[in-house]
Amino acid sequence: ILIVASLADSLINFRGPLISALQASGFEVHVAAPDLPAQSATRLHLQGLNLRVHEVPMARTGTNAVADLRTVFALWLLMRRIRPDKVLSYTIKPVIYGSLAAWLAGVPCRFALITGLGYAFQGRANTRGNLRALVQRLYGLALRCTHKVFFQNPDDQALFRSLGLLSLGTPFCVVNGSGVDVSAFAVAPLPPNPTFLLIARLLGDKGV
Repeated sequence: ILIVASLADSLINFRGPLISALQASGFEVHVAAPDLPAQSATRLHLQGLNLRVHEVPMARTGTNAVADLRTVFALWLLMRRIRPDKVLSYTIKPVIYGSLAAWLAGVPCRFALITGLGYAFQGRANTRGNLRALVQRLYGLALRCTHKVFFQNPDDQALFRSLGLLSLGTPFCVVNGSGVDVSAFAVAPLPPNPTFLLIARLLGDKGV
C-alpha cells in the first residue's frame, strides 16, 4: 500500500497508528511526501519504522499549474515503478493528484481521506471564488477515480454531496477523526488558577 501525504511529519503524528496497523496486517507500506532529503530526521524516522520512503515534488500551497502537473507525473512514475495494490491519499493536493495518478497508473484500489475542507473552501466567496471553483472541479474529477472516500466529520461529507463532488455511485464512510493516543501524554494536575488561551494558527478564517 502507498500512502501519499503533503507533509512528511503528518505520516508520523497523524497516520502512525494506521501505518502500524497496516504493517501488523501484513502490508508492505510505502509513503510518499515532499521535502524528504536523504539524511533528514523525518526520513530517517520513517525508515526506522520499516517503511519504504519516497520523496515527490509537491507544493502544499500555491496554484502553479506546471508545478502541479509535475507532481502528477512524479506520482504516476512512482506508482508505475513500485506497482502498489492500494493507494491512500489525504489532504487536498494528495487526494486530487494522488487519486488521478493512481487511476492513470492502473492501481487496483484507490482510497481518499478528506481530513478537512482546507483553505480553498474558507473565507469569502468573492475573494477565493476562482480558486474554490477550480478545487471543486478537481475534487469531483479525482473522487470519481476512487473506490472509497473517508470523511472525518459528517458536515464535510454532506457538503461534498451537496456540491456534487461525491457522486451517488462513490462509496463513502465517516470516521471519528484521526484520534488521539491518550497514553502518549502524561496527565498533570491543573494549576490553582488556570488560564485558557486559543490554540490555533493566526488566520482570519479561525476568527483570530
